[in-house]
Amino acid sequence: MSGVPLTTFLPEFGNPNDAAQRWVAAALAHARALAAYDDRLYPRDPAQQISAQHLHDAWRGWVEDAETVLRQAEALTSTDDEMPGLEALQDEIGFRQAMLDMPPALIAHRREQVERGEVFSVEEVRRELRAGSRG
Repeated sequence: MSGVPLTTFLPEFGNPNDAAQRWVAAALAHARALAAYDDRLYPRDPAQQISAQHLHDAWRGWVEDAETVLRQAEALTSTDDEMPGLEALQDEIGFRQAMLDMPPALIAHRREQVERGEVFSVEEVRRELRAGSRG
């Protein structure tokens, strides 16, 4: 994928909506290719953390590129037209942005906390939340 703004070259190649649809489809195909490795994103084996971080970084790059494609495609789409794949791209971007808030090192750290017993029961959390709302 490329971060090149689509409007810099689409008008030269004919119908910009057709080209934008191809870019949306390409962004979704790229996401599917990365998703094939999602089972390796949060490894239990510390030796795999570097690879997991590389995958996480690849997702960050994908989100940046996909957001560019989305903005450009939305700019080309009138409110009456619906571009195939555009909603799926929006959903995938949102999902991956949320995932990016949880890097592999953070999940590994939280897993270690659980293994050490540094957890709270649901009842303890409720009790703390109620106490905090009282004052």
